[in-house]
Amino acid sequence: MTVSRPCIFVVLCCAIQSFGQQLPLDTTFLTSARANQVKLYDELIQGQTRLNNGSEYRDYLSHNEEHPYFGVDDWAYGMIIYDEETYKNVPMFYDLSRDKVISEHSLNGAKLELISEKISMFTLGPHTFVRLAADEARTITSGFHERLYDGKTKVYVRREKSLQQKVESNDIIFNFDEKNRVYIKKDGVYYPVKTKNSVLEVFNDRKQEIRAFMKKNGRINKNDRENAIAKVAAFYDAETK
Repeated sequence: MTVSRPCIFVVLCCAIQSFGQQLPLDTTFLTSARANQVKLYDELIQGQTRLNNGSEYRDYLSHNEEHPYFGVDDWAYGMIIYDEETYKNVPMFYDLSRDKVISEHSLNGAKLELISEKISMFTLGPHTFVRLAADEARTITSGFHERLYDGKTKVYVRREKSLQQKVESNDIIFNFDEKNRVYIKKDGVYYPVKTKNSVLEVFNDRKQEIRAFMKKNGRINKNDRENAIAKVAAFYDAETK
């Protein structure tokens, strides 16, 4: 069948008219899509900029295997509340010798020393660290403390590694002596605890019950001292409800 030229012309005109009617709808869709992309990009860059806000971190250039970090000498992924914003799956180190959290620059991969005062909390695996301010009695110092128990009473541990260095065969050797101090916070007061007797003194209003609990569940010993103290604090809270 042969189609006349006038018919073809009419069909083309209809097609052009139809395309022209759809163009404003497509333009509106593209404009909205671009706006959403810009918004997401700005939010991403803003987040990166905050976490990228720090000074360059300098490693200890030692020739032995000791390191100043909490846990292993490798990136660990965790959550961090930085500048009142929460970020997840952030690569971090925690340098115990400097009490500094180290992160990775999201653009160039450089190690960054984050601003401690902007960090309220961070996690490394199952471990939660919070930043505490020094108390009036100066029992604790300002800095990061691992939170072992978070009830009506609280148990924290301050983890530190002190740097010792020496020269051997023209090489600088770094050694790190680790020290952990446990604190119980009860009625707004921090108490340093280490032994069974020091824990009993903190909980002297339930001394007999605590003593019986320790006898049944194992006394506080050097190998499991931190967990034992946290369990005692949890038991005390349960007894005083």
